[in-house]
Amino acid sequence: MVRAGKSWFAWMVAAFFAAVPAIAQAAPEDVAEDTGEVAEAESAFVWIGGISESSFPFITVVADGGTDQAGGGWQAAGATLKFMDGRSIFFSNAWSCQVFVWMPIRHAVHGVITPQKAAQVTAVAASSASTVVMGRRPHWLRASFCADFATELETQMDKQMAGLGAKVSAR
Repeated sequence: MVRAGKSWFAWMVAAFFAAVPAIAQAAPEDVAEDTGEVAEAESAFVWIGGISESSFPFITVVADGGTDQAGGGWQAAGATLKFMDGRSIFFSNAWSCQVFVWMPIRHAVHGVITPQKAAQVTAVAASSASTVVMGRRPHWLRASFCADFATELETQMDKQMAGLGAKVSAR
């Protein structure tokens, strides 16, 4: 009879934890077909590796007069985003950041920015920003991550919509 020793078990545990980051970083475009099963897989990947548009319910804070080409009002959204650094084999670190985003309603180049468009732009930028910031250090403290995340989120939003002028704070 063949008996599996402790080294076999240790190898299986190491293999499992090595696979977890690859699974968490998979993107919806990694799925080949567009079927019902794929739609379920895509929503799971978005939950694991991305930030949803529904996290940013924008509301009007300064009404748009509708007459100017630009500067016609502001909208804002606040969200508590949860982050987890699972890059270590032995432990993971989790924290959350309260993020506040202010975005113009009317822009000279981009025209009227609806709350839905604002949420979409913010969610895509937040997903990119979290990936960029997470890779900057081997380990993070919540306070320093949240501040760096806010700065990078502004940068990512400006890459999506040049000259947008959105403002972000996080704590």
